[in-house]
Amino acid sequence: MADEVSHLATAVDGDEGRQLARLLDGYAAAQVAHVLALLAVPDHLGETARTAADLASATGAAPGPLGRLLAAATMYGLITRDDQGRFALTGMGSRLRTDAEGSMRSMAVGFLTPPIWQGFGRLAEIVKTGDPVDPALPGGTWEYFERHPDDATWFARAMSQVTSMLVGRISAAGYAPPAAERIVDVGGSRGTLLAHLLSAAPGTRGVLFDRAEALAEAPAVLTTAGLDDRVEIVAGDFFDHVPDGDLHVVSNVLHDWEDGDARRIIANCHRASRPGGTLLVVGLLLPTPPRPSLAHTMDLLMMVVEGGRERTLEELQSLMAAEGYAFARDTSVEDVLPWHIVEFRRG
Repeated sequence: MADEVSHLATAVDGDEGRQLARLLDGYAAAQVAHVLALLAVPDHLGETARTAADLASATGAAPGPLGRLLAAATMYGLITRDDQGRFALTGMGSRLRTDAEGSMRSMAVGFLTPPIWQGFGRLAEIVKTGDPVDPALPGGTWEYFERHPDDATWFARAMSQVTSMLVGRISAAGYAPPAAERIVDVGGSRGTLLAHLLSAAPGTRGVLFDRAEALAEAPAVLTTAGLDDRVEIVAGDFFDHVPDGDLHVVSNVLHDWEDGDARRIIANCHRASRPGGTLLVVGLLLPTPPRPSLAHTMDLLMMVVEGGRERTLEELQSLMAAEGYAFARDTSVEDVLPWHIVEFRRG
């Protein structure tokens, strides 16, 4: 990687100025990595070195612009270029390959889809007006994904990768959920968390519930986990209803919504819950008392993408109590991010 990857940093003095310049220049690095991953350039490179013309033919991109993208990527340590004008992946760039161990391609593509990228582009407007509605995305984020199933699949893959990391933290913490006969994963997408919960409870059956576009790859994920015969996959809208069960799970769901909409989801879980049932809320908690935390960055993300929010434990308890749930237990599985599993009992 070049010693200085920010063109803005060349215009300022001092370590603090250069550090700030790198933050301001982050948009360029993010898009370079995103477009490389979106076009599958790292997949086509693999272990070889190829010219921009070769890669343009393989990816269907325009040769001139692709060559310029590849040249810029050398500045960020993703790609190298030799004396013959051939490009090759670095170790870091290899993480954008689909088949790489620890591949981050799904993150590079899924987390920079238009709802997220354009949402942050509207941050100033949202902060000024308090209105998260983006006129360029009629119907909001989730209807955008319904209209763009390819983007929805990439987003689901990216979220699944985050959930896989979270599952590792849950396992390391030794967390065991309450005993249940039927676990309903509400908004569970590809089923990564549900697969973990069912693997730890051999006698339990599961229901994976989400919008149809989010469930596209769930059958393959569950088959690979050997759980397809224990899981019912149900497409639907959790604002309308939720399948019945004695243990409901909402993981990284409630933070997508402001309080009124979040309460509708919770109320539907309560109606679908069997007597004595449990609702697990899995996600981030804002720290109390307040302190610097990546949860605040995620709170901004929720605000700009869908008008949602992260919450403190106290705010979450208040939200749940309004719909008939009593707080039972909070388990921290925190590493860099303040992940928590909060249990509530149905009243």
